[in-house]
Amino acid sequence: MSTLSLVLAIILGVVFLVVGLAKLTARPSVVANFKRWGYADVIRMAVGVVEVLAAALLLVGTAVPALAVSGVLLVIWVMLGALLTHQRAGDPIGQWVPPVVLLVLAVVLAYSLLPEG
Repeated sequence: MSTLSLVLAIILGVVFLVVGLAKLTARPSVVANFKRWGYADVIRMAVGVVEVLAAALLLVGTAVPALAVSGVLLVIWVMLGALLTHQRAGDPIGQWVPPVVLLVLAVVLAYSLLPEG
């Protein structure tokens, strides 16, 4: 794993661990957003589980790159869902910035994990 891949996997792993745990522990601002978007608590919990799983795969993937690939694909999937949610809700562009940045970092990580050849 290259230095770039290692750094991106750690950054994304830590970020997704934090945001996933915020969903699983029902942080009030997170609960309020999911309700505003029209999502049930079970959806919030499912997204939290997927985010924590992605974080674990990314962090363990620093030693086993194949796991990092699975983790980054989950991150891309979740960020696309976040962007669709913001679009559907008509959220201001400022709320789109974090998922866009995380999506770009995930795509760069995915590209950096491609086999050379």
